[in-house]
Amino acid sequence: MVGLHWNGVGKQISGTEIIRPWSATWSPEARVAVLGANGSGKSTLIQLLSGQMPPSVGELISPYLDKDSWAMQASWAGPGVQPPLDLSGLEWVAMHGQLRAWRNDPWHYLDPSDSMWSRSLKTLSSGQRQRLLLAVAVCTDAPLLLLDEPCNHLDESAQNWFDRMLQAELEPAHGAARMLFVASNHNPKEVRHCSSAISPQGDSVPLPKY
Repeated sequence: MVGLHWNGVGKQISGTEIIRPWSATWSPEARVAVLGANGSGKSTLIQLLSGQMPPSVGELISPYLDKDSWAMQASWAGPGVQPPLDLSGLEWVAMHGQLRAWRNDPWHYLDPSDSMWSRSLKTLSSGQRQRLLLAVAVCTDAPLLLLDEPCNHLDESAQNWFDRMLQAELEPAHGAARMLFVASNHNPKEVRHCSSAISPQGDSVPLPKY
C-alpha cells in the first residue's frame, strides 16, 4: 500500500539546484532516515515533505494527506519551526491543541507542574525548548512525522527521553498511517527507529550502527 509518493520532486533556489528531481514511493509505516552533512539538502527535503516549501518540479502525493492542506496535516520539528516565544510552554501547548488533534497528551512526557513551563519560551534554554518542540511534534496526531536533527541541543539524558517517547508513539492508529522521516548528520540515536536511509538526492545509503 502506498503511503507517500515523491514524484519527480526537485528544488532550485535562486537558480541553484539544491535537490535534483527523483522519485520514490513509501509505505504508510515508512521509517526513513535522511542522512547527509551540513548543507547537503536535508532540511530542504524535510521542508518539501512538510508542505511548507513548494517543489520546483514534481509533486507529492499521499492518500493520507490532502494536497490543499498538506502543511496542516504533517507534523514537523526542526530549526524552521519556532513557536511564539512570548508564550509560555503551557500556553503554547494549549494553543496548538486548539488547532491540531493530539494522539497523546505531550504532558505525558513532560512535567506540567515544572515552573519552567510557566515561563515565556524565550527565557528557556535551547535544550528545554527542543524537548517541548519534540513532544508537541511527536504527540500531534499526524500521518506524516518529520524530525530535523531532533537530538540537537539535547544532552544524553534528554536524548534517551526522546528515544523512549518516539518509540512509544510510532505505532499508527487503526487504519491510519504514521510515516516517519528523520534528517540527521549520521547520529545513530536520532535514526535508531528508521529501517532505511537515503541521501537528500534520493540515493540509498547505509544506516549508521546504533
